[in-house]
Amino acid sequence: MSLYSRLLKEKKRLGKLVLRAPRTTQELLDRRRWERIMNILFRRYEFGMEDALDDMKRQDHFDEVNQLRR
Repeated sequence: MSLYSRLLKEKKRLGKLVLRAPRTTQELLDRRRWERIMNILFRRYEFGMEDALDDMKRQDHFDEVNQLRR
């Protein structure tokens, strides 16, 4: 199993556990681990880059439409 597939598997597992506002020590550790995995996926494998670029393009399109309406 490659590193990429192991990272995706761990991200999926932690995705069900992590909270936005952790309260206990274990919740905080899970959140930090999830953030670390996401950083590795984003920097090394450009994970989710297409979605982010599509969102930016969509927002640019909305801005252009709003300018035309004025």
